[in-house]
Amino acid sequence: MKIRVLGCYGGQLLGFHLTSFLVNDTVLLDAGSPTEILTLEEQGNIEHIFLSHTHLDHIKDIAFLADNRSLKRWGGKPEASAITIHSLQENLDTLSEHFLNNIVWPDFTKIPTKKDGILKMNSFKAEEVIEVDGLKVTPIRVEHPVPCTGFLLDQDGAQMIFTADTGHTDRIWEVANAQPNLRALIMDCSFPNNCEELADISGHLTPKGMAQELKKLDRLGEIPIYLYHMKPEVLTEMASEVEAEGIPHLRMLTQVDELIIEA
Repeated sequence: MKIRVLGCYGGQLLGFHLTSFLVNDTVLLDAGSPTEILTLEEQGNIEHIFLSHTHLDHIKDIAFLADNRSLKRWGGKPEASAITIHSLQENLDTLSEHFLNNIVWPDFTKIPTKKDGILKMNSFKAEEVIEVDGLKVTPIRVEHPVPCTGFLLDQDGAQMIFTADTGHTDRIWEVANAQPNLRALIMDCSFPNNCEELADISGHLTPKGMAQELKKLDRLGEIPIYLYHMKPEVLTEMASEVEAEGIPHLRMLTQVDELIIEA
């Protein structure tokens, strides 16, 4: 399993991109920044988006992926196939009503025709396994102000957990502890410690909160843990606080990272 970090920050500044991870070249976990990073040819390989929730920093580039794909479709390019968005039904409803609503952005589920849209929607339920391109994806509910799921990824017997945006939560750690070949974990760490109240209100974690959550992980200290969603304007402060926790095999992600997950 190959995971390319396209964006891993909880804010957008020059040089800092919003959340998006490309898995095996064809699957996106969230879509905050793929069109800012990927070439048109690379964008053309994307077939699926697993959407954790509908906050703007996770859905923004759905709009521009669809737009770019539609131009290829009009040009008769055979590779311009539809992209399937997989998410909770509540999230798909939000996309339709408030984003792809022909007001904020065209409804690309009906472009170029109602029967042949660039975007397709697939509703999943929490802890339902969806298999695409040899990759098994299981959504797990986490704590956030809007409906949100993290994801368990499983390919060829190797598992990886992405918590998505979450505050203090429990179920995803139970799932993580049940995996025989958990090889990596990507988790939320958004605000510095002096913003703990803001983190709690907004459904995120500080370095201190992150360390508390990791006490729920049985294999703490054995597997690599990667932090994402850091606010770029306080990155230096957060880096010091993360280091002070002294957790082995843990570091902040960067936008040049590519993770190889093997059994």
